[in-house]
Amino acid sequence: MRDSEMDAGEPTRSPAFRSSYSMKLLATLFMASLLLAGCGPSEGPVGSASEAAPASPSPYVTPDWFANAVVYEIYVRSFADSNGDGIGDLNAIRAQLDYLEALSVDVVWLMPIYPSPSVHGYDVVDARAVRAEYGTMEDLQALVSEAHERGIRVLLDFVPSHVSDENPIFVDAYANPASAFSDWFVWTNDSHTTYATFAGSQDLPRLNHYHPEVVAELLESALFWLDLDGDGDYTDGIDGFRVDNATFPPTEFFLELRRAVKAANPEALLLGEAWLTAPADLSRFFPNQFDALFDFPYFDLLLGDPAFNQDALLAGDGFPVLLTNLLDEEERRFPVEGYPVRFLSNHDTNRIATEVQGDPARQRLAAALLAAMPGPVMIYYGEEIGMIGQKGGPPHWDSYRREPMEWAADQDGDLQTSWFQVADRGNRPLDGISVEEQEPDPESLLNFYRRVFGLRRTQPALQGTDFQVVELEVSGVGPWSILRQGADDRLLMLANFASEPREVAIPSFPLAGPVVTDLLSGVTYPAPGEGGTFQIELKPAGIVFLISGP
Repeated sequence: MRDSEMDAGEPTRSPAFRSSYSMKLLATLFMASLLLAGCGPSEGPVGSASEAAPASPSPYVTPDWFANAVVYEIYVRSFADSNGDGIGDLNAIRAQLDYLEALSVDVVWLMPIYPSPSVHGYDVVDARAVRAEYGTMEDLQALVSEAHERGIRVLLDFVPSHVSDENPIFVDAYANPASAFSDWFVWTNDSHTTYATFAGSQDLPRLNHYHPEVVAELLESALFWLDLDGDGDYTDGIDGFRVDNATFPPTEFFLELRRAVKAANPEALLLGEAWLTAPADLSRFFPNQFDALFDFPYFDLLLGDPAFNQDALLAGDGFPVLLTNLLDEEERRFPVEGYPVRFLSNHDTNRIATEVQGDPARQRLAAALLAAMPGPVMIYYGEEIGMIGQKGGPPHWDSYRREPMEWAADQDGDLQTSWFQVADRGNRPLDGISVEEQEPDPESLLNFYRRVFGLRRTQPALQGTDFQVVELEVSGVGPWSILRQGADDRLLMLANFASEPREVAIPSFPLAGPVVTDLLSGVTYPAPGEGGTFQIELKPAGIVFLISGP
């Protein structure tokens, strides 16, 4: 969730008491406060700060299971409906695990599932409960259990920077300086009626991360989800968190979050959202804070401004050498223990299909390039069928980027959600953009995604982290190439970002044998053998995965 998540024009609600908040944590706050007293200010809101020195960081051990993962982001409200109320739910996700397996998905990231007054859910009312529209705690346990049986991990969205103005803690503290929770927030007047907010929205009061009780509450909430059944075993719950808005809470807080999570389950993942487009700025969030970070510099280079279309490399605008420069800089600046997660779109951006104006070749180029990249990558739900979406105006704003997943051709089926049916929505019935329309077509975008991410799972060369940018001789700007190498095989990826065909020559060809085969098309090309010069013509927005042999 970036600052643009909350737009001018959304209504401001007055705080109102909802249900009583469970305060079972209070009995242990004293001990937790002593443990966490190392949090001190370096950035962020003004608040009560401990004078103790910051705690030493925990060892930087990143889970191996995430090294080559394919993450699938799900907006639960939009993905799939199991009970016919038009709103997506956890049981429907569980019913669609076969679909996710067919995409070679390793990790599911669920956008906020907590009680909330908004549709997006980033204004959390209770950080230890499941939103009733989405299901129950038992439904979540069943989803996690069955996903684990299939080797699929589950991440939850974790929102540490702010809460809803309807959160009972805030309701109690608002206009009440004597409240036990008064110091949990950052007030800007003595009567505690004005306060620091996220993105200027009165709906989202900022938390004071320099108060030990706030830190303890957030850490206990994280541990709650790691142990879903409450039996003290933190290895059979949620597999980690996508941490929202990591640019606001201070470093000291994230050191404590990492310490608590890793002490409970060293294999749990912390994936941070730090929306920064310079590798130097992003890199400071790696050391002892996050296992992985979304690669916003990569996104910025390939897709450009998240609110505009056709303004960057994937739309044919730009120079591929900049991609080489970016990967070189990231390799220098990012620790080997930390994973950059590359992606084409998410819930805060225009969708990739809209970015390239629905061009089928460029959507395939984008998908294959993502599959060819080293390290973990992410697919945003519906991307694989070419769903369109861009930010709209009031009152729906980003809901146009988060429209219901298109399962049925006529948008009316057993799985179809229907909560967002405004007249100006982007995805329409019988538009060719649905699982039902694409599944039987071997040449569809859906089946291309299945094929190319299946290759990522089965080709040893695509499973490691090694890569090398290959020098090309080209007839014009557009082509780019990397070599992926496994223990016993090599795969050469060649892409053409240009809108015209390009002749490409590769001196010192890295593949052996008299022929090479493109795994994407099945086409075989004569080759000079390792060390010779190979020539090929790449189509506009074309991409090939070459391996040795027929």
